[in-house]
Amino acid sequence: MMRMDRFRELLDAYGAEPGRWPSGERAAAEALLAEKPEARDLRGRTAKLDAMLDRAAPLAPPMIDAEVLIERVLANSQSQVLAFRPAKRPSGTAFWLKVASLAAAAIIGFLVGVTQLGNIGETSTQVGGLELADVSPWDVSPWDVSPWDVSPW
Repeated sequence: MMRMDRFRELLDAYGAEPGRWPSGERAAAEALLAEKPEARDLRGRTAKLDAMLDRAAPLAPPMIDAEVLIERVLANSQSQVLAFRPAKRPSGTAFWLKVASLAAAAIIGFLVGVTQLGNIGETSTQVGGLELADVSPWDVSPWDVSPWDVSPW
């Protein structure tokens, strides 16, 4: 058996038409209608409200010019972007992470540079003939070296 407070909730949510009520509660609600005059009176008042709402004309969406709409959207978006942009303050951990990254990059660059500086003038293979490219720490023009010299230094 359905209680009156649940019957009121059904009428408020779904209206007076029993076809709109949930199928699981429809039989209990109809039994309450047959048994209690208070439920019939409540359904009658709800039916009048439903009839008034059915007669009401639906609201048409307002007509607005496309240019006016674009101006309003742009004005709202610019003010919202400026208003909600938080101030960027680096946290302590972010600062030290950047410092550690820079230090690691400097150490790696230093080690790569030091290990390759010792091998600049040395060649493991015998040089013969004309070299196409010569990497040298000294300013030696390729025109200063004879192509028949084995070692230009």
